[in-house]
Amino acid sequence: MSVFKKRGRWWILYRLANRKWRREPVGTSYTLAKQVEAKRKAEVAEGRFFPERKTNRQNFQEISDNYFKLHGQNLRSKSWSQMMPRIIAAIGAKPIGNITPQDIQAFYNQLESTSSTSTANRHLTLIKAIFNKAKAWGTFHGENPCAAVKKKREPNHRLRYLSEPEIKTLTENCHPRLYPVVACALMTGMRRGELLNLDWRDIDFGSNVIQILKSKSGKPREIPMMPTLRAILENLGTPHTGNVFNLPAIMLRRYFARALAASSITSFRFHDLRHTFASHFAMKVKDIPALQKILGHASIQMTMRYAHLSDTHTAATMTQLSKSMPIAPCTTPTQIAPRIAPPLINAPINFVELSMRNADVAQR
Repeated sequence: MSVFKKRGRWWILYRLANRKWRREPVGTSYTLAKQVEAKRKAEVAEGRFFPERKTNRQNFQEISDNYFKLHGQNLRSKSWSQMMPRIIAAIGAKPIGNITPQDIQAFYNQLESTSSTSTANRHLTLIKAIFNKAKAWGTFHGENPCAAVKKKREPNHRLRYLSEPEIKTLTENCHPRLYPVVACALMTGMRRGELLNLDWRDIDFGSNVIQILKSKSGKPREIPMMPTLRAILENLGTPHTGNVFNLPAIMLRRYFARALAASSITSFRFHDLRHTFASHFAMKVKDIPALQKILGHASIQMTMRYAHLSDTHTAATMTQLSKSMPIAPCTTPTQIAPRIAPPLINAPINFVELSMRNADVAQR
């Protein structure tokens, strides 16, 4: 039955263009229900019925507020707070049903031209996530306008890390409150958020490890403590509950900027301390799988960007090793192949004959 009564109201039932059934309340009049039913069927048949346009009346500001209210506590990164002002300024006042892929593409292009491809990609990811959640919660209907906008490939950036003299200079110029944070970053490769959220309960002096329970990848990990780092942490005072480093993020930025200026170190971010640890680990320890575990990378591909440093340092080490090897110099061919007659060793190689032999072997 396409028209039925429920709890004193008449309802109509009809099938949409996508073959799904839809129920709609009309009122207390059976005659009106029949008229609305006929109208809906005609609109569906003529392709003029779009129910999502009637429900997508909220503006983007409203669904984004709902997104962070219900889902914000689940986000590991808080960088959204820096991205939202730009997004709201561009599309915040628009009804979500009126936001088109062209609007998103224009915003993406504008961001890329004034900032970077990486910045544009991060903003696009956030907008897409907000629409997807709104769709899952039933407050948005239709296609996500971000689906038609493709992220551009981000350019490879130069890996910036400190040399040993720069490490010494920087740590000498650190404020006393900043020094233990920088030292821990240099000796563990921990991210800034992991450092500022590090709790005394996460440090196991018995096992000599630091436990990261909440990481970017979502997986816990353990980092062995160097003796120098252990001494620094023990000197902070008697271990207790609460944050290990009592340093707000705003003060960390200020102290770090002053330390860089005093050390004449340029083009360097706090996150590059993590790169510094990883680079020196790769060059001196040369164990990429172990480095992956310490850094908490979800895939080995992320860690492999440090592999070339390991290869370069290994080659230099082999060169140094060769200088100390007491191997007598080669004076005659018989020292290399004593069972082969010297005339045969000195005979020229017939590359044509050699290639024919290889072809004959391949056929066999």
